Amino acid sequence: MGGTLIMKYGYVFKIDDTPNENFWKQSREIELKDGTIVYGCEGDFDIEEGKGQMFTKENFLIWLGENAKQEETE
Repeated sequence: MGGTLIMKYGYVFKIDDTPNENFWKQSREIELKDGTIVYGCEGDFDIEEGKGQMFTKENFLIWLGENAKQEETE
């Protein structure tokens, strides 16, 4: 019997810290409000402390809305 994947979403500060099990392969750059670039991750794993953070899908979307730079619309 196989285990069920618990998909989580998050980011790493350095692309080289991306776990091998990452499913998010394209358009991973996320620009934060302060101009910092982080790299999105998706999968059933945790990120080493200090290298990024993982969330449930719902909490990641909240974090993204609060921290990602928003496109200017006129």
